[in-house]
Amino acid sequence: MPNRFTPINSKQDTQKALQTINNNFMMLDAETYAKTISNGKNSQMVSGKLSNGRYGEVFYDAGGMPRILIGQAPGNGRPGIWITKEGYNVLDEVK
Repeated sequence: MPNRFTPINSKQDTQKALQTINNNFMMLDAETYAKTISNGKNSQMVSGKLSNGRYGEVFYDAGGMPRILIGQAPGNGRPGIWITKEGYNVLDEVK
């Protein structure tokens, strides 16, 4: 996404410029941890560090239920691809 960071104005005072720089770094840091794609109501995909501390990609169904996991198993971190039946949360089912 181009232009997602706030530019620093050459006429800003030092305090304001440092605040802008810190905010830009916070946005960048949050993005490198996990990227969430949503349709406005529910998450559709999360990529990066997941809420359980493991890494991977989680894909959600239309109702917002996590159904596909590509990455590390929540329990022991083994790599794999898991898909659950409708109505089952893949993060709860994979051990």
